[in-house]
Amino acid sequence: MAGMQQQLDFIAYIQRMLNEGEFVATYKFALLHAIADVCVEQPLQQPDSELVIMLDDLVDKFILLYWHHAMPFAASSNGDAALLKQNAGKQSKVISVLYECQQNDIRNIRQLKQSLYWPAIYRATLATLKDGPLWRLQILSKQAECFLYPHTNNGKFIKLNSGIAYSFRRFYDLVVYLAKNAWLQKIQSIKDNQQLIGPQSQLQQFLFGVDRNALNKARPVLIEIQRGQCFYCNKPLNDQRNADVDHFIPFARYSTDLGHNFVAAHSACNNSKRDHLAAPRHRDNWQEQNLVMHSAVLSSELAAYFYCDAEKSRAVSDWAYGVAQANGAKLWLSKDEFVYADESTTAVAAKPLILPVSKVAANDQAVTESAADSLMLPYFPEIKIACGHFKTGDAGNAEHLVAPIGFGTLNPHKHFLARASGNSMNGGKNPIQDGQLLLLELISPTSAGSLQNCTVAIERQDESGDNQYLLRDVKKVADGQYMLIAKNPNYPPLAADETMRTFARLKGIVQ
Repeated sequence: MAGMQQQLDFIAYIQRMLNEGEFVATYKFALLHAIADVCVEQPLQQPDSELVIMLDDLVDKFILLYWHHAMPFAASSNGDAALLKQNAGKQSKVISVLYECQQNDIRNIRQLKQSLYWPAIYRATLATLKDGPLWRLQILSKQAECFLYPHTNNGKFIKLNSGIAYSFRRFYDLVVYLAKNAWLQKIQSIKDNQQLIGPQSQLQQFLFGVDRNALNKARPVLIEIQRGQCFYCNKPLNDQRNADVDHFIPFARYSTDLGHNFVAAHSACNNSKRDHLAAPRHRDNWQEQNLVMHSAVLSSELAAYFYCDAEKSRAVSDWAYGVAQANGAKLWLSKDEFVYADESTTAVAAKPLILPVSKVAANDQAVTESAADSLMLPYFPEIKIACGHFKTGDAGNAEHLVAPIGFGTLNPHKHFLARASGNSMNGGKNPIQDGQLLLLELISPTSAGSLQNCTVAIERQDESGDNQYLLRDVKKVADGQYMLIAKNPNYPPLAADETMRTFARLKGIVQ
């Protein structure tokens, strides 16, 4: 398990690495940054999971991180002399080959991968990784301490030890901040760079800043899909040529440009949001706009300038909001208005559905499948999740059942059990039969994500004030209207209205 002690050990190890490691070049800082990025971009199944990282992915990350570093820093110098050095000796191989490509009109990573230069670039970067930082990163005070991953002779991947990927995700901001600052100090300390840098240098912006020219390419695409409106306030972007292109997941939180992570906004809205994560309603709108409705358009229009992968953007979003919720952070709603990330709308009508936690798991934040034989989940025998029409239920009486196997990480604070009732969902590829036991997950604005095409539990109150529950698939139709669709065609769709509240997502049927 990635428990508290391991997380403290992780932070201590990173600190020791930066203090006790030998850094004759910047490669190890880049590797640390690259590993952290990959951990964020890949959904993690369980907190104590190991994670296999292919060396191909690290090569891609290396090239992306060093691409801008291979551009001339000083206009007063020519050729190689204008490039910042990444080590105390001759120029690093990665910088040299990337600079050569840029001199031959290769303008971005996509062009590079499609060019004749790519095989040689790939081989040179892979050789650099294998020969140096991959095994030297974990040499502390002359001794190998393989806390992050074992040193093996495998030439295709590394495998992060149990719980390490979780720690990288949990402390991503800190790891990247430390890596970048150590990288910056290393470049400043190299004698050959000091004349280029000068006393008034904008070195940090050059090395790790946003490519504003590339962002300009995204502006017209975003304005078109947003119908000329600011993403955050929905008011017209009157001066569209000067509208801001905002990183929805702030660049300060995750410093890689992903093509699906941009929105167009008023400067006032963007400046007010700054480096905050946006409130749940903005996140829902972003997912619906960029990851569902216009995902293909963004990929086709922006792939020449940015890395475009909607699922990777979703994974980064899930990570960022998960950390914010765990930390009780504030999320930006509008000018001078914030909401807490841990505020939840899992209420059942006027009264919250509080999951009673069994004593066995009362102190666990998340319980993995390996411990499922001792984990008890709340079971509500009086709540019938109707597969027909709305059905009244009572959340007051709760029992506990042993958590089912095969559903990954389960948490008694989030997951509960109830039975289906009726036949409206007994069609299609995954029918739900009357009386089956359902595993459900409470959702809130910060954990819901896009509910398009998901099976969700809806609640409302009847005229007497009793709670009623319904299970349906969600589909968005014209004008932003949502329809609740039954799997059995004999049951007509229901239009969602303001009396209904989504409170849980179906995680699976317990056999």
